Formats: sequence, structure tokens, C-alpha cells
Amino acid sequence: MSYRVKVRERKKNKGAMLSLYLEFMPPYVAPNGVCVRYENLNLELYVNPTNEIQEKHNRMINEIAETIRCERYITLVQKDYIALSKDKLSGDFIEYFHNNCKYYGIKFECSLRHFRKYSNNKCQFKDIIPSYCEGFKNYLLRHKCLHHQKKLARNTAAAYFSAFLNIVSLAYKDGILSTNVAANVKTITWKHGDSKEYLTESEIKRLEKVNFDIFPEVKQASLFAIYTGLRRSDVLTLDWRNLHLRSKKNAYMALIIHKTQNKVRLPLSESAVKLLGKPLKEGVVFNGLTEHALNKYVPMLIKTAGISKHITFHRFRDTFAMRLLDNGIDIYTIATLLGHKQVSSTQIYVRLSP
Repeated sequence: MSYRVKVRERKKNKGAMLSLYLEFMPPYVAPNGVCVRYENLNLELYVNPTNEIQEKHNRMINEIAETIRCERYITLVQKDYIALSKDKLSGDFIEYFHNNCKYYGIKFECSLRHFRKYSNNKCQFKDIIPSYCEGFKNYLLRHKCLHHQKKLARNTAAAYFSAFLNIVSLAYKDGILSTNVAANVKTITWKHGDSKEYLTESEIKRLEKVNFDIFPEVKQASLFAIYTGLRRSDVLTLDWRNLHLRSKKNAYMALIIHKTQNKVRLPLSESAVKLLGKPLKEGVVFNGLTEHALNKYVPMLIKTAGISKHITFHRFRDTFAMRLLDNGIDIYTIATLLGHKQVSSTQIYVRLSP
């Protein structure tokens, strides 16, 4: 509702003075239930001021009247806004979670399934407070997977909780939550062990030669990640407009990294350029490829290539980094090629390298 509050003048019986009052459009309902359209200010103006003192009096009274008008207007708007905020806070957070997680992928969908169980499938926006979020964090760390009796791995719990906090932050950005609750909740720290597996040069060659007709784009995207070090999210959204392939020796890609929002310009090797085939002007490079398809078919691709290691799509990024490190490339260059904001994120590969 849009309120207007105006200062009006009314002549008194004497004729020499004007009485000021406020007019509210539309009228508002006072706490006692009375509909109010006018408010007498008990302020008077000279109709025709005859000297400087009377003129000064009129100026001062007008200023007072304007101050009161602004105060009344702010009070009405705040009252209306609070009522609107309360209405928003009564909304269904789970429905909001569901409507947004489909744009972000399977990690968010899994997080939602766990949150449904934690909240008994009932949660309003007003329930999203730090203690409630902390409770969901403890739930993820202590409870078992939904499909089997094994406890959630710490990194899996960290990923699901991070997805949940992203949705909470989104609700704040959308103006539903008045404060960013997610900023007041500690995330689950990732466990970075030294047991990461990556592909050796011989295993990469086996992957290059393997025939994978079930889903050729999965093999193409996997090798591209090995050649470039791109994350899964960036591979899936890579557009032909990001690629500059006029010169095979100086080819590069310019894009915004999905995770960090950094603008990067990364060189493309001849192997990566050759893998892409005939370039197009625009459109998604790996058309038809989804996060679900990568989760499903990458293990099949690895098995078909006769590789016994536990390799997920992210391990291709690790493979890219390890190849550079094992060939003597310095850690700062690797950090740049991986799009890391800080070199400390890259130093984990030093522990893995012989």
C-alpha cells in the first residue's frame, strides 16, 4: 500500500489565523480500531504576516508541521513493511529450497532430502535462525545416509551443509530474511587427507584410447578437464563464446569461474583444442551433459578403461594439477591455472607429489 500524508490549512473563525492538520490517504486504522483520516496538529499560521516576527513564526510552524508529517509517514510505512515481512516469514522455506535447488544440481537436491528429514518436512522462514541451522549441521555429522546404514562422510556432510547455507543466503538476498543468518553459522570444515587418487600418464593414455559409445560427451568432458583443470560446474556451463581458437598454439579460454566468480584467461593446450573438434559460434560446448550424467557415467568410463582407482570427476582436476607439479611447474603458476584465489589452496598437491 502507498501512503500519502499532506499538511492542510483551515481558516479559523477570526480569519487572521490558519489551523494546520494532516490528511492521510488512504485512512489508516489506529490501535483502538478507529479509522483515522485527519489529525489536528494544534499549530497555527498567520494568514497575512505583517512583520518579520510573524514571518519567522510561520516558517518555524511550517518546519514543525513538515517534521510531524515525515514522522507519521515513516511510522505508517514501517507498520506496513513489518506486516509484509511477517507475511513473508510465514512462507514455506522447504518449498523455496526445492524451487531453487533444481538450478544448482544434485548436491543441493541431496541436501534438501536430508533437510526434509531433519525438519520433518515442515519449516517456515521464521524458523531459520542460527541455532536451527546448527542443529541441521549436527544432524548431518551424526546421522546415516538415507539409502544405507553408513554414516555420512565428513566432506559429504560439508558439501550438503554448504548447499543449505547457500539457499539461506539466497533468501536474504531476495529480501525474505532481514538478516543473513548463514553469515552467523560456521560451516563444516573439510577433511583434506593425503589419500586423493589421480591418474598417471599411462592411465590417461588408456582413457584416451577407450571406446565409450554409451555417452561420448562424458569421455570428451573428462579428458577436457584433465587437459585444462576446469571444475565440473565450469565444464558444464562452458560456452563456445568463452573459447578463442583462431590460433592452435595461442588458444585460450576466458570465463568467470563459477565457484570464486574470478575472471580468468587460461591457455588451452593443443590436446584440448584437438579434443573439441569443429568450433561453433555459440552455445554450450558439451551439449546434453548434466551433473547427474557425470556422476553416473564417469565411474563406468573409468572401469571400461581398466582403471581400478576410485576416480570422480573432480579427480580429473587433481590429475591436471599433479601433471604440472610432477613436470616441475612452480606452485604459483599452478595456482593461477587452477583459478585459486590463494596459493595455500594449491599446496595440498605438494604433499601428494613424490
